[in-house]
Amino acid sequence: MLLSEVIDAYVLLQQSLGKRFQSARTLLRRFSREMGNPDIQEVAAANVAAFLRGSGQLSATWTLRYRVLSGFYRFAISRGHVDTCPLPTSQPKLPPQQSPYIYSTDELRRLLNATSALDLVNSPLKAMYRTLLMLLYGAGFWRKGTAGSACHDSWLVYCVIDCAQPRGAPGGSVAPRDQQVACHSRWFPHCE
Repeated sequence: MLLSEVIDAYVLLQQSLGKRFQSARTLLRRFSREMGNPDIQEVAAANVAAFLRGSGQLSATWTLRYRVLSGFYRFAISRGHVDTCPLPTSQPKLPPQQSPYIYSTDELRRLLNATSALDLVNSPLKAMYRTLLMLLYGAGFWRKGTAGSACHDSWLVYCVIDCAQPRGAPGGSVAPRDQQVACHSRWFPHCE
């Protein structure tokens, strides 16, 4: 059986179980293309190791690829498509994870002041950008987390946030959830 056919069957199974499986599907299809879409029995361990390594320095991507391929090969072996798994038996020593960069107070001040450079005459967008930066930075949101939010996930953004103290310090106040939901329902009924 061709590698792409087994990949399609595996993706279909995972999606039938309720998983979105988008990024894993993309990775597996890339794997199939890089292997040349051979019969699944003909995939060489050396080629799999080269795919896992990728180009550039060794990173956490190796582990991600390994986990996806490991699940795929467990599926392929259990269905009798392949006899042995061509994945390496030992994992390489990965470099330590990078710690997240936290802006200093001065850097954050300069970032917020940069919003005044927006060339928008008589527009509330300057204040909006400044407020959005403070909200996202203060709440610790990442770009991917906010960009992928659906309307029902972002109800808090539309309500008043009043935190007089830094996060975790006593004295900050946020309205109880039922008041926030009521606020959200009043201003954004289409998101319910």
